[in-house]
Amino acid sequence: MKKTIAILWLIQLFLSSSLSWGFGSNIDGAVKRSLIIPGPPSSRAEFISSLVAASSLVLFPLGSNAFDGGVGGLGKTRPQTGVVFRDEEAAASTTQSSSGDVTYELLAPDGSPAVVSFNAPWPLLLTASGIESRDISGGIESAFVQVAELQKGSEIKPAQLQEAIFNSKGKFGMYGSPTDIRIKKIQAGSKEGPAIYLATFTTLTPAMRESDRKAYISASIVGNGLFLLVTSTTAVRFTKLESSLRRVAESFLVVDAPKTNLRNQK
Repeated sequence: MKKTIAILWLIQLFLSSSLSWGFGSNIDGAVKRSLIIPGPPSSRAEFISSLVAASSLVLFPLGSNAFDGGVGGLGKTRPQTGVVFRDEEAAASTTQSSSGDVTYELLAPDGSPAVVSFNAPWPLLLTASGIESRDISGGIESAFVQVAELQKGSEIKPAQLQEAIFNSKGKFGMYGSPTDIRIKKIQAGSKEGPAIYLATFTTLTPAMRESDRKAYISASIVGNGLFLLVTSTTAVRFTKLESSLRRVAESFLVVDAPKTNLRNQK
């Protein structure tokens, strides 16, 4: 019994140090209080209860820092979206309008500046990986911007969209590359609007379960930049939300930016 009590005190010392270093910032007050050991336990039941509470926190921490990855923000690493802001300071202070409008100035891979805008019913997320509007209540519906390089004069092909969006380093590839990918063009692009494609695919969730999804891919070109807006949800919810998702996809607009003297202009 004395040896076990000594182990319990060592666990308490470790947890106290962890809390002082900030590792236990998510531990609630009730659990913290249960770990305070003022003296020898008055009963065997009390002793065992304290030991279980302390050891469970060591083996199964209650909280951890979240990563900015994957659709819904739950990824093991930061996804590569290709987004480069023309002025990072201005981008950091950009907000979404009350009607859902989002506007940014971005750079194509060759440095050509572009004004990118769209309208979405979900809140704009302040992430380090790019531009994303997401339904934070469930995290199922989202619209995010992807930028890829395209040779000037080249036509957009489904294979290029697949490579840009569905690779293992993108938002849908955080837990493995998507499978069963099918992309078809459903609207031609024009000066007034983007080309729109419909994609169906299967991706893995954080629990490593397969999830069938559908996405509208809006595509426009400025310089050698292929600017994409990917608006997606699960295949099950797509039929019900198809019209609202299509409105988001059609709202995507990319135009040459004015030749201003912003800091990051090339």
